[in-house]
Amino acid sequence: MLYLNLILHILTKMAKPIRNTPILTDRDAFIFRRENANLPPLDERKKEWNRIAQSVEQLKAMITALPQ
Repeated sequence: MLYLNLILHILTKMAKPIRNTPILTDRDAFIFRRENANLPPLDERKKEWNRIAQSVEQLKAMITALPQ
C-alpha cells in the first residue's frame, strides 16, 4: 500500500512539463518588433513602475482605512 501511495504521489505531484515557447510570425512578429523598438529608456520605465507601485500602496491604505 505504501508503494502505491508513493507512485500516486509521484504521478500527481511532479512538476508539469514546460510548454514550448511560442514563435511569432508575420503580423505578430512585426508588431512585437515595432513596439519593442520604441521603448522609453530604462530609468523612465523604472520611475513609472515606482509611481504605479506608490499608487497601489496608497489605494491599499485607503481601502484598509474604510470603516467595516
